[in-house]
Amino acid sequence: MNYDIVLRNAHVIDPSQSIDGVCDVCIRGGRIESIAAQVEAPAAVPVDLTGKYLSPGLVDLHGHWYEGSAFGIDPARCLADGVTTVVDAGTSGFINFREFRAHRIDRSSIRILAFLNIAAAGIPTPLTGELENLRMARPMETAAMIQEHPDVLLGVKIRIGAMSANNGEQALERAIQAAESAACPVMIHISRGAQTPRILKRLRPGDILTHCFQGRGDGLFDNGAILPEALAARNNGVVFDVGHGCGSFSWEVARRAFEHSFYPDTISSDLHRLSVERFSLDLPSTMSKFLHLGMPLYDVILKTTIAPARAMGRAELGTLAPGAAADLFVFSLEEGEFPLEDTHMVKQTVRRRIHPERVMKAGHWVEAASPALRPLEPCDYEILHDLEDSAGHKQP
Repeated sequence: MNYDIVLRNAHVIDPSQSIDGVCDVCIRGGRIESIAAQVEAPAAVPVDLTGKYLSPGLVDLHGHWYEGSAFGIDPARCLADGVTTVVDAGTSGFINFREFRAHRIDRSSIRILAFLNIAAAGIPTPLTGELENLRMARPMETAAMIQEHPDVLLGVKIRIGAMSANNGEQALERAIQAAESAACPVMIHISRGAQTPRILKRLRPGDILTHCFQGRGDGLFDNGAILPEALAARNNGVVFDVGHGCGSFSWEVARRAFEHSFYPDTISSDLHRLSVERFSLDLPSTMSKFLHLGMPLYDVILKTTIAPARAMGRAELGTLAPGAAADLFVFSLEEGEFPLEDTHMVKQTVRRRIHPERVMKAGHWVEAASPALRPLEPCDYEILHDLEDSAGHKQP
């Protein structure tokens, strides 16, 4: 059989098929044709990847890609990092989603899916909470928009904490109402002021709790012990997502969770304008932090490929199964000393990090791109300053 491309001798990691070893990957027509050891077949383009790792294209379950928001950035900057599918975590609401789709989602070189915010206008700015006024929580319109765009919209997003003022519990009920009407999951952001135990009790199988290792209060621990509600939610099928961002990952919280064998189900970056600015954040560096915490490479790939794909009901993504789109990430493991910082400004030196080498999207190699970011405004510096001031807030 003739192939367009055969990628030879890479160490292939594809948890969707329990593959973890040296294989050849055969591609034809922009799709995976087969994976096997030492394929004896001609290829228009043979590529020797000896000494490199190869996985499905990464799936980043949490980021902000709608540039009508102060948080949004162009997702094309993720392609060079191995990310071939991104999920917008509620940057838009029903009012502005159609504009987001027409001007970004449908024109993008990277696959963009989204959770629709229960707040009518999404998250336009960090200067004020999108749910401080409960009238902004619109279950009827949110459910109708999700039903209108089932190919792109995955579920409902809600942020609970300071951005919801005293409306968190009522707004969550409205988010769940919308999700039940549209038969989809809810993604819930937790932060200080969230009353996390009450939230966990309300979540349904398949719902996603993001920022699971944030350390600014109202997290998964109480006096050093993991919340029983968190254990019960996990047993009930709730998905726990990292969502690193610029305020939601703590080395100490993650270490404590690992001591309790409480591992994240999915690893995501929460990439947005401010997290790029403060931490030069990307998904491979976030993944490298979990290598440092002791998570095996196979599990790190699992939690950034097929696990998020399944969490959003799109198991055709994050896999190298025959017939799947040839979205591939080629990388190496660099050895050395690399300082990586959590969002409490605590640095640790990691000895191994994931280094992107090449990326393929739909059977074509991708050239590195670095789209321009919007200029920072004075108010952005205020937000960044506030984050640094709160960095030492109590952790478990």
